[in-house]
Amino acid sequence: MRLYKLLFLIVFVLTISVNVRSTITSYTEFYYEDKADTLLTGNTLLCATNFILENPIATFLSHTGLDTGFGFFAPNVASEYITEFKVFSKDSILLQKTNFPLFRVKETGTRVKSAYLMFEAYLNQRPDSMDIKKCDIFLKGLSTRVLLDTERSAYVTSNVYLYHHPLLSQLKADADMKPIYTMIQSKTYSRNEVWGHLYK
Repeated sequence: MRLYKLLFLIVFVLTISVNVRSTITSYTEFYYEDKADTLLTGNTLLCATNFILENPIATFLSHTGLDTGFGFFAPNVASEYITEFKVFSKDSILLQKTNFPLFRVKETGTRVKSAYLMFEAYLNQRPDSMDIKKCDIFLKGLSTRVLLDTERSAYVTSNVYLYHHPLLSQLKADADMKPIYTMIQSKTYSRNEVWGHLYK
């Protein structure tokens, strides 16, 4: 019985340490990106968790999955939505391919990415519904940003995919199963269409 209690205590301490470290690091790097290294170096609580980076503890955490923090308790990762933007010139030459617009502020990108959940409307709503119109406006805004950041761009093809991570039950049946990409929307926007009115 004492052995079980000792093992529980060890796992509990390691789990708390991993999550404390992850929380401090993520918060600091997100809100204080420019001086994150300095702040993290001087953080006493973070330094106190440095022991989990040393072997054999680091190896134990990696092999048991505890290094994923709270993800250890939710191994079935939810599906998500991914965008793909292909920018072309007037001659239909591919200039750039990217999955996300470039934002100067990291927080802006995080907030925009969190709005991707609205793309679920493409799966469930009628084509003329208000939710679909909102998704179209949002997708057009992202496309405009990509066009604006690409020189000599004439038009962009914007695709929205449902990215499905294999579930544990699926991996048991097929250990080599790959993630599934399902296209749920595709739009093409030209430079004149998205901001041609500015030149009138």
